[in-house]
Amino acid sequence: MTLRIRDKHQLKQRSRQRSELLFGMTLLLILILLAIIPWSIPLLHGARTWALVMAVLFLGTVFGPAFFAFNGFIQISLDRLLWAAVVGIAIFRVLTGENKLPAVTRTDGIVIGFVAVGLLSCLRFGMFGDGQPPIARWLFYMAIPCSLYAVMRTSTFTKKDIHRIVTAVIALGGYLAFTGVMEMLDVRALVFPRFINDPEVWEFYGRGRGPLLNPAGNGILLTLALAACASRFLESGRHGKAWYAILSLLMLAGCYSTLTRSVWLGAIAAIGWIGMIYVPRRVRIVALAGVVVFSGAMALGLKDQIMSMKRDKALSAADAAKSVELRPLLALVAYEMFLDRPLGGHGYGNYFDAAEPYHAIRRHGVPLENARPYMQHNVFLSTLVDLGLVGFSLQLLLLVVLFCLAWQLASAKHADATGSQMRVTLLDATAEDHRRTIGILMLGMLSGYVCNGMFHEVGIIHMVHMYLFAAAGILVTLHQSSDSSVASPSIRWNPFLRWMPNADVAHAAAHLGRDPSRGQPQL
Repeated sequence: MTLRIRDKHQLKQRSRQRSELLFGMTLLLILILLAIIPWSIPLLHGARTWALVMAVLFLGTVFGPAFFAFNGFIQISLDRLLWAAVVGIAIFRVLTGENKLPAVTRTDGIVIGFVAVGLLSCLRFGMFGDGQPPIARWLFYMAIPCSLYAVMRTSTFTKKDIHRIVTAVIALGGYLAFTGVMEMLDVRALVFPRFINDPEVWEFYGRGRGPLLNPAGNGILLTLALAACASRFLESGRHGKAWYAILSLLMLAGCYSTLTRSVWLGAIAAIGWIGMIYVPRRVRIVALAGVVVFSGAMALGLKDQIMSMKRDKALSAADAAKSVELRPLLALVAYEMFLDRPLGGHGYGNYFDAAEPYHAIRRHGVPLENARPYMQHNVFLSTLVDLGLVGFSLQLLLLVVLFCLAWQLASAKHADATGSQMRVTLLDATAEDHRRTIGILMLGMLSGYVCNGMFHEVGIIHMVHMYLFAAAGILVTLHQSSDSSVASPSIRWNPFLRWMPNADVAHAAAHLGRDPSRGQPQL
């Protein structure tokens, strides 16, 4: 009895010490902020809005919560402090008229609806839980990324701005690729920051997990950088092509260093989508058929080696094969949960509590209890379980709309190699190259997100949604400005493809800015 009382007293004392330490760290943080704010306001106020957002993204990638953070009810890190300052500056600029609010588009409505459904789900099923509070998950993985989307929507972009953004993405990708390769080769002296080398964080150790400590998240950013290199390669001269070809190989090496199959698929998909823009239609069909046949042959011949490939230092080849076997079990659990709550789901961030009784189901003849410690390994099934058909439909619609917008910008001002037909999109045929560059970048981002999302819950990987929504904000802004700058609004262009029968007229429309239906230059 005396020992129990003593143990309880020690536990209370430790809890009190932790509370005092947390209070002291919070007070210290407030004092640091009060000292930094007067010096940082002039610097931040003079910077372009998009540059501030890029600073948030890069700071969160390299020096995120794993590098430094105050842990409490809501984790506070350096990038989140900068995010608060950037949002405040963006609001101030809108109120003072320096930045203009854009006209609301359907894409804006989809983004707002998706985030609102997540918030309503938290309010309905509970904002707090035993682990990470659902409201904190909503804040970090939905609300904050959506705010970056809104900030980018209020920004303006010139050709030089897009050029700098692409250069920054390539530089970040080069760093991530080099770091990933050094991790795979176990050359730890060249890996920075040092927390990446911590063996106590054993998950994915030995793979190119990067500063995000997750190979799938690292691979998504590398796929984005690979698309940036591809866009520069296509618009550069001979020496530039050689340089960006080398950088592309570095990005591919970084993708390989993740030792993650979904990352490899994402990189292949990104290159494939970009290639489809620049090859004739017949070549696309032949190439697609060749890829399917070759991939099928490789999968059949190397299936066992690929599925049981040893990747983590703390994970054997047999354990790697078991991780693949878990996915059908998780899919069955998601199916059973969906049948019970098909429309509204079981609550955002409440998966482990809601899934507990479904692991005891036996009618499928498989041990669903083996999937008990794991969350969903598919971003779409995760959304379907948490938010139901309503949230799933909004998520899927958002990705489809972003793909269509990206394809329109990426395929603008492009003639087939045969010269027999000319593709003209919804946009002006003389669309600027920087808009096409953003379209290509978004195709790469979506390729990485979807391919990795089929096998991982990428929605809760740090920084992934931040990049996705920020890139979406740039894409929608440029697409909207392109749509409003069409010289002849009376001509209704097909939003996807329009094949013009006269090749000469097509080339004149592309290179001389002529209206193909009238044969006169557009003013």
